[in-house]
This record gives sequence, structure tokens and C-alpha cells, in this order.
Amino acid sequence: MVHLVLVEQDVYCVFHGGVYSHLIYVTCSVPQGSVLGPLLFLLYTAELAELAARYGVTLHSFADDNQLYIHCRIDDVHLSVADLERCVTAIGHWMSANRLKLNTDKTELIWTGTKTW
Repeated sequence: MVHLVLVEQDVYCVFHGGVYSHLIYVTCSVPQGSVLGPLLFLLYTAELAELAARYGVTLHSFADDNQLYIHCRIDDVHLSVADLERCVTAIGHWMSANRLKLNTDKTELIWTGTKTW
């Protein structure tokens, strides 16, 4: 079994098989694998939903993945696209200010609609 050991404030090491690793100095964030990590990350990013709502966009979070949703009528497509673009830009700025990075390689847009007769 692997254990993360707090040596002193912000200094950790790993204990496995009767052996301690070298010391790990953490200046910010939560060590990966921490039991509190997922909860603290959710608290850290909680205001993203409020930020998205300012642009009329709904945010759904799944661990460290986020999905943005916007619903519009066909007459409002251009306005909704502009709102979504502004929202993504604002989220990118928020992430930069909070020491996170928006991974543009993993950012995708899926456009769906219904057929109107």
C-alpha cells in the first residue's frame, strides 16, 4: 500500500514497501492522489458555473472536465455563438488567473439541432 506522509507543512513524502521517497515541497495546490484532492478541486473551480451563467451558458462539471451548454432558437444563433465565444474567453482568463490552463487541444464544439418543417 502507498501512503502520502505529511512531514511538515507543505512538505510530503511517499511511503511504499517500507521505503520513504525523497521530500516533495508543495508551494500551492493539492498533491495528486490526495483523498481531499477532488473535493478541493471542486471548491476551487466552483465559481466557473456562476461565470458561465453571466453569458447565458450552463456549465456541467465532471471531475476536471467541463461542458458548456447553450440553447437557442434558430433566429438567435448568431447571438448565442457570440455569447458562447465570450464565455469561453472569460473562462480562459479566469483559469489563467487561478493557475489553471484551458487545454485548447481538448476543447471541442458539438453543434446539434432539430429539423424544423
